[in-house]
Amino acid sequence: MLKETRGRGSWIYPERDQVIHGDATVAAPPSDHTHHETADEETGEIRRHRVDDDASHTTEGGGRKVYGNKFLSLAVRAANTPHSRVILALESIRHKSRARDPERDDEGTAVVRLVQHILRTAPGIRAFTYDTALRGVHRAPLIAEGIVVFTPQHGGLEPHPLHQRRSKKCTHKLYAVEGRACEWRLTVDGKAYYTPLPVDELERRKENFARFYHRLTIPCPEGDHGLRIRVDETKEDREIDPSTKKQRFNRTEHLRQIAPGTVAGNRLKGFRQDSESSHSRFDQSYPHKRVPAYGANAALLIYIGYAWVNNSISRALGRKPADLAS
Repeated sequence: MLKETRGRGSWIYPERDQVIHGDATVAAPPSDHTHHETADEETGEIRRHRVDDDASHTTEGGGRKVYGNKFLSLAVRAANTPHSRVILALESIRHKSRARDPERDDEGTAVVRLVQHILRTAPGIRAFTYDTALRGVHRAPLIAEGIVVFTPQHGGLEPHPLHQRRSKKCTHKLYAVEGRACEWRLTVDGKAYYTPLPVDELERRKENFARFYHRLTIPCPEGDHGLRIRVDETKEDREIDPSTKKQRFNRTEHLRQIAPGTVAGNRLKGFRQDSESSHSRFDQSYPHKRVPAYGANAALLIYIGYAWVNNSISRALGRKPADLAS
């Protein structure tokens, strides 16, 4: 897995064992107590409790509140091969304010740092898939490293002007909508309608930093038009607009290399689900689904032990009979 020399799929359909998947989870400490001392309301008795000072409440996907320490894991696995998951990196991440926990990175920053570290030792990686915790500002540096980064699209983004192709016979206005280039049209009742443009190819150019393009076709009664649109962050995008004091265009937030909701996007989204399985097995490894350690660093050490066992099983079951005989 992750070998640069082996045969690989396209950028849109990379092989399963060339795609890193990742997620964060909250591990429950031995105790749910948040105060070192509590008083019985009837008797006034003072009770003392052991508290995990690193733990706190956080909200997971779906709005469910959980209490514990937050950890990040990145892994890879082979296609159609049971017990092939290899955990590549683990980290304890910040889920409080920076002032309360200055030693740990936030989730997005930690993800970027760990993926860049893995890329330096495994250049055969083609893609990385995560959840909506990654925004455009996190995707941009990873895309510049030369890989495809897939996450579901955030809701609430307004259509953003992207490109206008004008000639004597026709005019086409393109907008970035739901992660892809769309043509602006007006319906019979005067409302704006955005038609997704088909992507013929995802092109990649690698120099000092990678560039990715969508090769598009704009259907037109006067004859179809070919167009190439950048889907990575450009120097012009990073310029500060004097009127708004903000970056001119957060391209990697509005445009995606592989659009969510497509066949290729749903395929990569399915790869990330393996992280849920890994975290579920980790929780079930301990009584009452509680990590037997207080403090984020101690709990991370427990998680590293779990990863060591997991990877040892994968290595043992993946070895060929000839290797075992030797």
